[in-house]
Amino acid sequence: MAKTALLISTGSYDDTRLHDLPSSVPDAERLAKLLGNPDLGGFETRIVNNATLISVQRSLHDTLTRADADDLVIVYLSGHGLKDLFGRFYLALPETDLSALPATALSGRYIREQINDAAVRKIVIVLDSCFSGAFGRDLIAKSVVVADGTPDEFIEGTGHAILAASSPIQYALEDGSGPAPTSVFTRAICDGIATGAADLDGDGWISLNDLFEYSAKEVSERYPLQTPQMSCFGLDRDLKLLRAPTLPRKYSELGADVEEALKSDHTELRMAAVSVLGRMTHSKNSDRSSAALRMLRKARGDFHPAVAESIARRIAAAPKTPRRTAMIRSVEEKEVHSSRWVEVYGPQLATATRTAASFTNEGFEQLNSVHFSSEPGWIRVWATDRYRVDLWDIPTTESGEAFELSIHATEIHSLKIFNRSQEVRMEASEAFAEFDSDGKVISLGCTTFDNLPDYERLIRKSYTTHVQVARAPLLDAIERVVNRSPKKNMPIILDFGVFGHGEIAVRFPRDRKPLEMIPIEHSGREVSVGLSPVFTLAALSSFSERTVEISVSEPDKPILLSAEDEPSHRHIQMPVRLPEWERAT
Repeated sequence: MAKTALLISTGSYDDTRLHDLPSSVPDAERLAKLLGNPDLGGFETRIVNNATLISVQRSLHDTLTRADADDLVIVYLSGHGLKDLFGRFYLALPETDLSALPATALSGRYIREQINDAAVRKIVIVLDSCFSGAFGRDLIAKSVVVADGTPDEFIEGTGHAILAASSPIQYALEDGSGPAPTSVFTRAICDGIATGAADLDGDGWISLNDLFEYSAKEVSERYPLQTPQMSCFGLDRDLKLLRAPTLPRKYSELGADVEEALKSDHTELRMAAVSVLGRMTHSKNSDRSSAALRMLRKARGDFHPAVAESIARRIAAAPKTPRRTAMIRSVEEKEVHSSRWVEVYGPQLATATRTAASFTNEGFEQLNSVHFSSEPGWIRVWATDRYRVDLWDIPTTESGEAFELSIHATEIHSLKIFNRSQEVRMEASEAFAEFDSDGKVISLGCTTFDNLPDYERLIRKSYTTHVQVARAPLLDAIERVVNRSPKKNMPIILDFGVFGHGEIAVRFPRDRKPLEMIPIEHSGREVSVGLSPVFTLAALSSFSERTVEISVSEPDKPILLSAEDEPSHRHIQMPVRLPEWERAT
């Protein structure tokens, strides 16, 4: 997926009835710099300043027609917005004659036609001009609302969104209070991107909705006479536009105004706060989502039925963390007394079982379980979904007879109660596995399978390539690359030493140049491996150490992930088999 931004701005005019706009060109240049920053947007940007009507039309036409269906295109338009006697929108250009708008200004109709004719499905129009809401109104009338006799070409338009600086009857304002004039709307957008404040849900991304809500709030609070508007056409979900330049912020940094709104006497404010908190519960920042859910639960007693009902809906829709399903019993109620047992360190058992359970497959019973196999001195905990295997070898302090058993993944989460237990005793019978520590006993149903995958054959006796890499930078690099593709799980290629002996390159198949480069400690030969990005992110996230080791034998053989400071944990991941010509650089 390519990301392209076209920025068209006009600051000077030949017609003396149109005053110059000194902020227009600098605003476009500032926004272009932010969009083009590879750490933020990574857009390929083109600026067209003070150009003729023909040049502007050609630039707009070329940008939209050259974009593929899965690309993302942002078109920024800045200048005087004008309306004719029929309320139709035009953007003034240097040669614009107010007496001949259709012949000398960029018409909203031309922009609409280019959007409708383009193959690209994701287009964001940012329109910073007076009366810019009239452009969106024109599109609504001619592209979305289907009246009797509406021509077919206006019924099915390309998916796009319009961020307009003002309503159809409002002026867009410049702020001249600073050392240089600046557009109020564009400044809000640029400030939100540059500072990360536009990342309203704290997930590390600035989405289309984030950007509009932030800029609209900033503009309306400072200049109540200007009301930004957003219109969406054919977009079935929010769009991630840029990465936030700062780490996701914790809830406490943003929650003061929401908390005040929840205490308001006005029902509308409390409803708005509930809506914001509901969205926060879906944040990937666990601190933020947990705090939002706690605040919603505290507000469940709201006296207004509509607010209380909204709170209940938001709590019900919030992502659920796996809960303990087994009953905690006392030592006196212990039922299993077996010669097959082990004693292990509680936190290690809780971590291993919780992590392994995340790599199961609900479609098959034997693959939807966590498996245990005891040997003298250690017990192996492992799980697989057929495409990857998560392995833990936990040392035992004492043990009885050896055993093998499997416990369903949904029950495994009950073992988190032993996360702070110094020592846990696990005893196995034919139907139950019983865990005992500090006077607490949990019994989980267990079974045995005769047809478990032979994961041992996936671990090679020797590997030809070994790399040590910092885990967090590699996670970030893969996420940035994944964001460039509209496909949820488009394979990626990791090049170990191919573009430099001390670096991993991350790219898509068919790319001849790396999209991201991460420094590594490399030994062995150079190799390129195709991988599922979703599986790779999950594998890296399963480790807690700062550095992981990746071992490779052949491009089409499983890779092994491990960590020197986490010797009990290993992870096997199957590669994506790609033709040699797609892996080649």
